[in-house]
Amino acid sequence: MSVVQLSGASLQSVAGSDAHPEGPDAALVEVLAVATALGSASDLATLLHQILRACRHLTASDAGSVYLIEPARRSRGNPPTGLPQEQPESGQAQLWFAASQNASIGQAEGIASDLAPQLLDIRFPLSPERLVGWCALEGEVLNIANVYALPPDLPYRFDASVDRQLGYRAVSMLSVPMRSTTGEVVGVLQLINRKHRASDQLEPATAEALTRPYDRQDQRLIEAMASLAAVSVERTLLITQQDGLIEAIVTLLASAIDAKSAYTGGHCARVPELALMLARAAEAVEAGPLAEFCFRDGRQWREFRIGAYLHDCGKITTPEAVVDKATKLETQYNRIHEIRTRFEVLLRDARIAQLEGQLAGGDPGELAQVYERRRAELHEQFALVAAANLGEERMDPERIIGLQQIGAQTWWRHFDDRLGLAWEEWQRRTQTGAGGETNDDFDSLPQREPLLADKPWHRVPRDSAAIPDPRHGFRMAIPELLRHHGELHNLGIQAGTLTAEERYTINEHIVQTILMLEALPFPAWLEQVPYYAGTHHETLQGTGYPRALAADQLTVPARIMAIADIFEALTASDRPYKKAKSLSESIGILAGLRDRGHIDPDLFALFLRSGVYLRYAERFLRPEQIDAVAIDTVLTPPG
Repeated sequence: MSVVQLSGASLQSVAGSDAHPEGPDAALVEVLAVATALGSASDLATLLHQILRACRHLTASDAGSVYLIEPARRSRGNPPTGLPQEQPESGQAQLWFAASQNASIGQAEGIASDLAPQLLDIRFPLSPERLVGWCALEGEVLNIANVYALPPDLPYRFDASVDRQLGYRAVSMLSVPMRSTTGEVVGVLQLINRKHRASDQLEPATAEALTRPYDRQDQRLIEAMASLAAVSVERTLLITQQDGLIEAIVTLLASAIDAKSAYTGGHCARVPELALMLARAAEAVEAGPLAEFCFRDGRQWREFRIGAYLHDCGKITTPEAVVDKATKLETQYNRIHEIRTRFEVLLRDARIAQLEGQLAGGDPGELAQVYERRRAELHEQFALVAAANLGEERMDPERIIGLQQIGAQTWWRHFDDRLGLAWEEWQRRTQTGAGGETNDDFDSLPQREPLLADKPWHRVPRDSAAIPDPRHGFRMAIPELLRHHGELHNLGIQAGTLTAEERYTINEHIVQTILMLEALPFPAWLEQVPYYAGTHHETLQGTGYPRALAADQLTVPARIMAIADIFEALTASDRPYKKAKSLSESIGILAGLRDRGHIDPDLFALFLRSGVYLRYAERFLRPEQIDAVAIDTVLTPPG
């Protein structure tokens, strides 16, 4: 590395070989101690201040700064350190204060030697006009005896504005480029005012008399420290960027899931909020079963928060048509319109029969009465089918039999229903069944069709590849079919709008969540993320899914996740298949789950007594949902 040393107004080589005041062995020991200490720095700001203090101590420097290069590619965002920044000019690399210290100013003002935080906002373009810019761009050391005596013909200059702002005077200065492991200059380590005695207090009037230039030993030490600093900065930035990448992926997945369906938007954001609120309340408990619960440090809190945000990441694989299924006959569209058209056909058939009867000489009055009875009957039957499609009332056996009787009526189809189909659907409609029968007699038209039917091509088989490997320990009953679109099969759903096949598809999201997260190479301090994300549908009775875990396999964070997920689902106002429940209704349902042994009773009691339920409601529920809750009554289980 070439070295430029300036003394007064002329360039000169470094003369002499003054030893470090404490001797080279002592300096080496200190450098090694600093190298060891740097390995434990928790963040970049701490790291840089450790480096700067060590360099100032080794050289008896009164002040110093570390400048980092902010590449042009980062100019539109925040620097990776998270330190404050001004909006940089687009496309231009920047130099900014990452750390700065001044012993004289600190002692004079009775504060720490770290420079005032507002100075860290100073940024300027990376250009050779400034000393640090030239050092960074040329990759050369600048060892200057007096910065105010620089020749005017040099390509760089000393910016005295900081001195004026601080009421300070810089004299000797040593600027050393910091090179990463790839040889790239990532910043500049700059020391100011090498003092004769470390204890000297500098003022502008005495600065020149109390300081001297940096010598060869100083320079060698600081070059070594700059190299160490560059590697440490590079490592710390990589860790910071890795953490930032993890956070970005978490946010991306959670946002993608919520954005996938307008009816579940916000779920992946609200559940973590509630889970963290309840976890903080649990950590504050000093007596009882929850007294020993705590997260040891910020990393464990972050691990839980990430697990909570990713608890539904498997929904990215769930078909939107199933997630958003608001009626029983809905697939990609609501098939009630198709069935209504068939009723229209039957009504027109009745009208045609009336007119044909009149043409054949029948009694017009009697024929009109027959038509009116049929019209009223069809309207009544369609109303029953339409009501069943909504899934708002439980389907008892009598209603199911009534649907079957309505569906047994027939109408005539005159067109080939294979035309215009995609290849996969066409194949299902034309394939031969297990008994040798075809799905339809396509060669015979017109063809009599039932009004409502479960046809063979309504049954979509499940591929063996869609069955999870038993080694994962999932204990969920898997339906034989992937989908069953049969009209009577769907209309006969006893409660809600989902078939058994669709219910499994919905529940399968937790299987996919676990498979996705267990496949990720999380660092050791995030190893519990798949567990936190994958247990919110388990119960203390061992009847949950996907693994039917027992109570002793469910930690406090897992039990918190279960309550948070259920309560958010009950109170959410963005579901197409149900209305949002009031606060008291939701608490009542949770109490029932407690009584049946599904959720943790101590956490449920804390949820109420701590007021977490109400704080959450005030933030996320509609005002009309928030009603009075008789907490004492709810907390008293039935005898």
